[in-house]
Amino acid sequence: MKNLKVPQPLSDGSPASRFQVAKAMAFTLALADPELFEPELIAWKDRTTSMASPELEGRSGPYGWRDYGTSHDYRLEVDVSGEAIFIFTESHPSDPCEHSVTGPFVDLRDDKGNEMTCRMGGVACMLLDEWTSNLT
Repeated sequence: MKNLKVPQPLSDGSPASRFQVAKAMAFTLALADPELFEPELIAWKDRTTSMASPELEGRSGPYGWRDYGTSHDYRLEVDVSGEAIFIFTESHPSDPCEHSVTGPFVDLRDDKGNEMTCRMGGVACMLLDEWTSNLT
């Protein structure tokens, strides 16, 4: 995971226009990163308006957006002038899935071959029925 800080102050303007300038800067840096083939913005925080994305039910704390980025294998975090932070991951289709962290859940099979979804470490498992097994 790489963290970049852009110290360049943003131009005057409305908070929305300043955020758009910051977003454009972050995308430019993500596209220039040699370790990212196709950067995808997955989370952000606008400190001037206190808005963030994604907004997740049950994760309404001040860092829910960052937790989401971390749990989705973030590769690059760009902080622009301390006003906005953007988190990118790799969206390239040839990026092998086994290198990404998908979150706090894992699919497992019991000794009878039944599929279930569990929290990491094999705790709090839920048995999957035939319909939900086809979704995973």
